[in-house]
Amino acid sequence: MSDDKNFLKARGIVLSSMPIGETDRRIVVLTKELGKASAFVRGGAKPKSPLLAATNPFFFGDFEFYAGRNSLTLRGAKQQARFDDILKDLDDTYLGMYFLEVSGYFGNEAADESERINLLYVALKIILGHRIDRKLIRNIFELRTMMINGVYPDPFSCHHCGEHLDVNGENYFSPAQCFFYDAQCRNLIKGQPVRVSPYVMYALQFVLSAPVGKIFSFNLKGEAAEDFSYIVKRLRTVFFDHEFKTERFLN
Repeated sequence: MSDDKNFLKARGIVLSSMPIGETDRRIVVLTKELGKASAFVRGGAKPKSPLLAATNPFFFGDFEFYAGRNSLTLRGAKQQARFDDILKDLDDTYLGMYFLEVSGYFGNEAADESERINLLYVALKIILGHRIDRKLIRNIFELRTMMINGVYPDPFSCHHCGEHLDVNGENYFSPAQCFFYDAQCRNLIKGQPVRVSPYVMYALQFVLSAPVGKIFSFNLKGEAAEDFSYIVKRLRTVFFDHEFKTERFLN
């Protein structure tokens, strides 16, 4: 923050933008310093406005706001990373917009959102890299988002007895309860239990424990990829309490 209490500086990414009248815009920005923040951009829709680029979703940079009595006004912005190429591919665009919407829904105002913005930044970079399948990128992003939200599954210990779940052990997942169990407690699972392979168990534990910059560093193929996706999808129905508009466009 600057010395003048009415001017605030923050680094973040534009999540959404909407027109206000003919020449102004209202943007929602996820920042490290201010959490999720809404700001007016006076003249931001004018073709020659120096703030035109900063009114576009995916704009990542340093923002300067003027804090009025009831609202923020964007006074300046300097781009620090480019995600424009996401818009060149329709499937990349849909996935990126989904990530923006999820981050905006769960993001909090006036809160430390460093973890969330770091996850979003890394995830968008991974989309551009095309190194792993989009479905896996989505699953990793969603699982880590659950952890950031503070409500997430525990694949490290048996839900019933509390014993540590070894990656190479005989582990099970309950689709009905969305809990994990060891072999001794599998009979307590309601419905049909799902055996979790070592590859999938490792992936679940890794995504929830590794530094955010490394969680996209693995790949899954075939049955392991399908099982991981199935488990995360089931978890999403429990730990995501919202139906996102952009989700309908995802494969």
